Amino acid sequence: MSSTEAITNIADLNPIQRSVFDALRVPDGWNPLPDSLVEQLETELVTGLQALDTVFTRDEPLRVTKRTMATIHGCETHHVEEKKSAFAWSLPSVRGTVAHKAIELLLNWRGDPVPAHLADAAVDSLINNPRESAGNFLAQLPDSELAELRGMVVDTVTNYLESFPPLKPQWRPVVEHSARYTLFDESIVFSSRADLVIGTAGRKVLIDLKTGQLTPTHRDDLRFYALVETLRSRQAPRSLASFSLDAARLDVEEVSEGLLRAAVRRTIDGVTLMADLVTERREPTRRAGSQCRWCPLNDSCDEGVRFLARASGDDD
Repeated sequence: MSSTEAITNIADLNPIQRSVFDALRVPDGWNPLPDSLVEQLETELVTGLQALDTVFTRDEPLRVTKRTMATIHGCETHHVEEKKSAFAWSLPSVRGTVAHKAIELLLNWRGDPVPAHLADAAVDSLINNPRESAGNFLAQLPDSELAELRGMVVDTVTNYLESFPPLKPQWRPVVEHSARYTLFDESIVFSSRADLVIGTAGRKVLIDLKTGQLTPTHRDDLRFYALVETLRSRQAPRSLASFSLDAARLDVEEVSEGLLRAAVRRTIDGVTLMADLVTERREPTRRAGSQCRWCPLNDSCDEGVRFLARASGDDD
């Protein structure tokens, strides 16, 4: 979005929509980062991970995502245990998936978008798509739980409609935008999937839509996304944004050379730690934190038990 791509009826936007529009538009005097930076970042990443050149293979690659990056930089024991545990859907976890599908449908919806209709269409779309793992979970939900989920999704979609300005087709809005970059004959695979992307290559805004509160880790997630997008498209995105649909709060960060170089260093550190654990060069370390609340070991890990007791105020 540039200053010349103004919304015709900006006066019709509510205060939150106007603030989001102002935060996401291209500021006057903005210039893209130099193309030469991409090669520098790539060289730094390759050099930092050179020792892993032959450790993994194309058939059994090391897969690096925002989730694995977050867990490896949190508690390594939780990182290992989470990879062992089979993922199980629940109403809170599937809420985001259904809401994102509803917002995706909204971008091409004909007629007046009604949140309840979008929620129903999103559930039907996921159930009828065999590639969506959430489909089986949704299909087996009792009517009472499906009605509860529907209410959650209607609330989320309503918050989105009340918070975001209508997205023009010229802004190239894309929901669930995937990016992929590989090293060493595809033996290390970096992948990202931003909830919403606005703009063309070199001017993109990567947006994560959150159904809960914003945390510092969300910035780290988006910086990883920015690095993957930069290496894949050979052009850096313009900015990053996390938006809490519940709190109607937007956190925006401009993509700078310093941000991308910091993302490279964090990625090198994270991938190196992951490789150490996969190859069993050492035992994982434990570090108590917010992840203890949903860790499979939270009833047997001394560090985690103490952390949760302190967090609940019951540390006696």
